[in-house]
Amino acid sequence: MSFVSSKELAYNPVAKPEDPKEMWDLYYKSWEDQIRGKNIKVYEEHCSAKLRACLVGDPFSVYYPKMTVEMEALLKDNSPELIELWGKNGNQAIRDLDPELYEGICSNIEDRDRKYEQAGLTVIRNKVGWYPDEIVDFNAAEGGTKYLSIYNGAVWQMARNALLITQCAGPTKPAEPAARAATVALIEEDPNAFMAPFINREPNPTSAMGFAGLDLCDFRQMPNKTILFNYGAASEAAIQQVCANGEGAPAGWPRGRDLFMRLLSELGFKAETMWFDSNLTYHQDCFMMNLEDGICGLPGDHKMGKWGDTLPDCIKDWEILPLPLEDIARGVANSTTLGDGRIFMDSSCTKTMQMLEKKGYEPIPIDYQNCWQTFHSGIDCSDANIWREND
Repeated sequence: MSFVSSKELAYNPVAKPEDPKEMWDLYYKSWEDQIRGKNIKVYEEHCSAKLRACLVGDPFSVYYPKMTVEMEALLKDNSPELIELWGKNGNQAIRDLDPELYEGICSNIEDRDRKYEQAGLTVIRNKVGWYPDEIVDFNAAEGGTKYLSIYNGAVWQMARNALLITQCAGPTKPAEPAARAATVALIEEDPNAFMAPFINREPNPTSAMGFAGLDLCDFRQMPNKTILFNYGAASEAAIQQVCANGEGAPAGWPRGRDLFMRLLSELGFKAETMWFDSNLTYHQDCFMMNLEDGICGLPGDHKMGKWGDTLPDCIKDWEILPLPLEDIARGVANSTTLGDGRIFMDSSCTKTMQMLEKKGYEPIPIDYQNCWQTFHSGIDCSDANIWREND
């Protein structure tokens, strides 16, 4: 079958049945058909192991996020221009407001789709070109923001055979329910896989992070069964307040870590914590660039973009690449490593690409600035690991 890009589907979608049951059945089947009988393993050795299969986002539900309490907390330290942009246009379809920008976003995603396929990855994605209205309006109960389907990195995190399913930032909260047929099929097809979920966030519109305080983007699985939690604070002095009640955090806070680790420690995992400067960014995946076991990238300022004098034990002996701050501002830390010397990276991050090439790596440039400039989320936020395992 010839390759059909998300851009083609955005403008020429599969016909959407009028009957609700027929529509949902077709939608579910489109996910399951990509998984059943395909021998896709559900496993992550660690977040920089060789990437073999992933689930990616698309341009089929692209709205400016509504400026909720949660979104303001996310952006207030690092992205004031987005607060203004989203505040004016919240919950409006970019396709209608700015067709040229929407086409650029579609082209970015098409570039990613093709390069992922060319790299030999198994890629699971929406192949009908639309979402049920119930998914688009998933957050309506709390007067929240519509679904932003570009960022399907929000489906889950991985830890060995476990899908770690926790809720994430409002615009991407529907990501896992949107791909529920894929979740179930992956688990059923791999007898060793299982779900390790966290409690759903309550629909409280006055809360930035929910009572339990865990965001899907707070953590990553590092080598040696270590879960590294990276939390943001605007200053080192602000960490105490964030720890006490989450006030001032752009995303989650340590209450969520402590609750979730009660489960993950039973599965043999241990936790470590690092604090990053939320004036640079809002999530750990825009602060720390994964590359391979023994080497990662952190912001190239005098403090490596973090608070405190020491690194977590899991990376204290690693080589730390100093990522140029101008590339941090373009999303370089949100690159996706293939774990074999190749790394998908925003094509505008030329200084980092040159640095990596000198070290023998192969950056694969993807045009992604339409997405990044509009949402400050990049390539890695757009994919969810399914299978990462070294040879």
